[in-house]
Amino acid sequence: MLELKRKAIIISLGLVAFLLIGTVGCIQQRSKRSGKNPGTAKVSEGAAKKADVGRIPAKPDTISSDSTKLATSVADSIRTKNGLVISADSTASDTLSSPDDLENVVKYTAEDSTIMDVAVKQVHLYGNAEVNYGTINLKASYIRLNWITNEVYAIGTYDSTAKKMTGDPIFQDGAQTYNTKEIRYNFKSKKALIQGIVTSEGDGNIRGEKVKKDTEGNFYINHSMYTTCNLTHPHYYINAPKIKMVNQKQVISGPFNLVISDVPLPIALPFGFFPFPKKKEIGTSGILFPTYGEEPNGRGFYLRDGGYYFAISEFINAQVTGQIYTSGSWGLGVASTYSRRYQYNGNFALRVARNRSSDEVKRGANIGTTNDFSLVWSHAPKARGNSTFSANVNITSNTYNQNQVLETQKYISNVASSSVQYNRTMGQYLRGAASLRVNQNFGQNVPNSVPARKTGGVTNISSDFSFGVNQIAPFAMNGGRGRWFESFRLGMDFNGNYGLTNVLSAIDTSYTRLGFRVRNLRVDKNRVGQDTTVAFNVDNLSEIFKDAQFTGTYSIPISLPNFKILRFINLTPSMSLQGQVYTKQYQYTYVGGNNVRIDTLNKPGTQYSYSFGGGLNTRFYGTFVFGGKRLEAIRHTVIPSLTYSYTPDFTSSTYGFYQRVRYNAAGDTKNLSRFNGVGVGVSNGQATSIISFSLNNSFEMKLRSKSDTAAAQFEKVSLLDNLSLNGSYNLLADSLNLSNISVNANARIGKDLNLNFNMNLDPYAYVANPNIIGNQIGTKINKYSIAEGQGLAKLQSLGFTLGKSFSPKKSDKPKPTPGANSTATQEEREFVESNPELYVDFNVPWNVSLNYNFGLTKPGLSKATLIQALQMTGDLSLSKNFKLTINTGFDFTAFQPTITTLSLMRDLHCWDMSFNWTPFAGSASRVSNYNFILKVKSSILQDLKVTRRRSFRDLAGY
Repeated sequence: MLELKRKAIIISLGLVAFLLIGTVGCIQQRSKRSGKNPGTAKVSEGAAKKADVGRIPAKPDTISSDSTKLATSVADSIRTKNGLVISADSTASDTLSSPDDLENVVKYTAEDSTIMDVAVKQVHLYGNAEVNYGTINLKASYIRLNWITNEVYAIGTYDSTAKKMTGDPIFQDGAQTYNTKEIRYNFKSKKALIQGIVTSEGDGNIRGEKVKKDTEGNFYINHSMYTTCNLTHPHYYINAPKIKMVNQKQVISGPFNLVISDVPLPIALPFGFFPFPKKKEIGTSGILFPTYGEEPNGRGFYLRDGGYYFAISEFINAQVTGQIYTSGSWGLGVASTYSRRYQYNGNFALRVARNRSSDEVKRGANIGTTNDFSLVWSHAPKARGNSTFSANVNITSNTYNQNQVLETQKYISNVASSSVQYNRTMGQYLRGAASLRVNQNFGQNVPNSVPARKTGGVTNISSDFSFGVNQIAPFAMNGGRGRWFESFRLGMDFNGNYGLTNVLSAIDTSYTRLGFRVRNLRVDKNRVGQDTTVAFNVDNLSEIFKDAQFTGTYSIPISLPNFKILRFINLTPSMSLQGQVYTKQYQYTYVGGNNVRIDTLNKPGTQYSYSFGGGLNTRFYGTFVFGGKRLEAIRHTVIPSLTYSYTPDFTSSTYGFYQRVRYNAAGDTKNLSRFNGVGVGVSNGQATSIISFSLNNSFEMKLRSKSDTAAAQFEKVSLLDNLSLNGSYNLLADSLNLSNISVNANARIGKDLNLNFNMNLDPYAYVANPNIIGNQIGTKINKYSIAEGQGLAKLQSLGFTLGKSFSPKKSDKPKPTPGANSTATQEEREFVESNPELYVDFNVPWNVSLNYNFGLTKPGLSKATLIQALQMTGDLSLSKNFKLTINTGFDFTAFQPTITTLSLMRDLHCWDMSFNWTPFAGSASRVSNYNFILKVKSSILQDLKVTRRRSFRDLAGY
């Protein structure tokens, strides 16, 4: 019994000694870990003495204290008075927890070693160290954590071999990254002290020597530089002793100056303000500074294109601009762009201007004032579902381009077209569409007019809508069995049009033409026998609407089965039904003598017609075998076609489309249309029987391959893609039965030479009008030209175009665009897709295109009019980032160059340089001009540029 008690006492004393040794070991514990050691810490808020963070302490390789060895055995059971729990188990995560701890867990790793100093409550991380806390990530060669002060300190290490610092701290807070040399950051207060910072904000980057960060995310930077050049040694920068970066929104600078290529400019500014575009915003609201200059064409000195830019949201922006001249001229404009990814994008611009001449005499006579306007709208949605909508609107006054724009192509443009379209399909068979179109021809310049004026402009506005049923096969609704009648197909189309034009159509109510006098019709003498063009303005709208016409047409397309004749001839019967819908009708009443009264009835009505016909066509070949060394044979393909169409006579009273009217005392009568009236040229509704013919030819040769190892033994080369002859003959016409004969041809000669040819021949003879002296067309008579000794046919028009492009072989490959570059943003891709003409491809060494145009017109007996010009466009890459483009030509008729433009473009990394020069403007009304721009690429500093120009109307501009 005594022996058992002695053994129990010894065991108890041993256990107490073990516990005492473990307790002492917890006082100072050092744990050395090798490899990549992960750990987590949640640091409590304590008020303890700050540790020295100015140096990297030496790594202790061993733990030599006996008390430390004793403490490590009981570390798992020790808790500090602040609630700090320390885990010394090398296989477990280090965890610091307390009710007053930080919001997130601090996680850390190091590739070399992780050392925990419990006495001063620090963790030392060596070798590719990394700390994560919420959205904050810090990487460096050395990192020290202090859970008393809630701070992290990071610095690089000196590489004695490379003789430079390596592993400099990289601090990331959310999407923002900061490259530093040394950083101390407090997790609790979110304040930081940084030495040597480099960070990017938008298109720009900021560098500084000493930085302080406050709790609101603002940075205070000493000895700073701001630039949009991303090189280590930037081409330019803004040098400022102090700047403040306000929470990733903007940079506010004290006094600063610009440094270009390490050369400081002597001009300084007292302060600077540089806003950052938001992540999805097109820009930042701000003032648009105007340009200034002098205009020699009558409006004097000016301030132009100044205003304000509104960054409304991430989807839409707007800018309001204005211009003012010393003559009293002024202008206002509003422009907006909008975009929603994967749905739509577009732009809208409305501008108005009032132009006044500085000439007091002209202003007194009220002849020096004009009004200009421009409406531009482009909308391009993504096709979705079964409907599409698109808009491309460009409506301007006749002289807007001459008075307001600077671009050469717009200045010389004399036409503008606009359209808004909507299409929708409903199910498998139904479809509908609506559109609005505006076509403008600005007319001719008025000589010596100030400001510039034009006359004779033509504007056509039409509104169209349509509804249709796709063709169906009523006898094969279930698929059919291939029987001949199952190919019968039937459909329906209806089209409506309401058109306005300022060209009032000619009215011919002469007795010579009609054979009677219209008693109650008042006709403008200016419109008798010829079209009249009036200005498209408010004063003339009443006349324009009176002349407007609504036209509704419908048709029922019918497809009949095809048949084979003698195995090689295709017979295609045809039948069609079409008609027109009208909103008014005419009623004719004989009132005695040679007089007829015409009354207009607001009564809708319809007129229709139908026709029958058929077509024959076949194809045959002729082969000429040569058997030469390379030329094996030439094949000639001929495709003749003959079509017949018959339309009955619809002037009978049975149909009700025409009214038989007595028009003189002798009792003579004639048919007059109830819908088309008598004042314009209209169809007489009589029967027609027309035979149409065409003959198409093509030639190609068969060549033996140059190489015996080629995959194909022979290759085919086209000599003439098409040579066609077309015409028609009306069997029931009382005269001039044969139509004009048209000849067309197109061919590809070699690989790059393209030829297009057209010719129009009149088979009838012409006789001179003895009442006209000088150049005249003459009168066509019902006799063939060959019978009157005037040749086989009279040439009416002839034209051809010959074009060829030259470029190195490697440039034949598809051109790369920013859309194919992985570094391009989505906005850049969409911009290039919408504006391909603004993208300059520096990868193509050179490219030249030559086009020769020849045109001849000679109606009747008149003298021939020639158009003959050679046009050349080309570009040349003088170096990797230097591009030269030229567009010029020579007009052989006027014997002078056409409008010539020369452009130089230089990519200067963070700068763009462009020079555009028009040495020859091609007209006495225009002068040579140039435009030089050197600007920063970034939109943030878009006003940092040098501009010098002389435009069509400017003496100077900056």
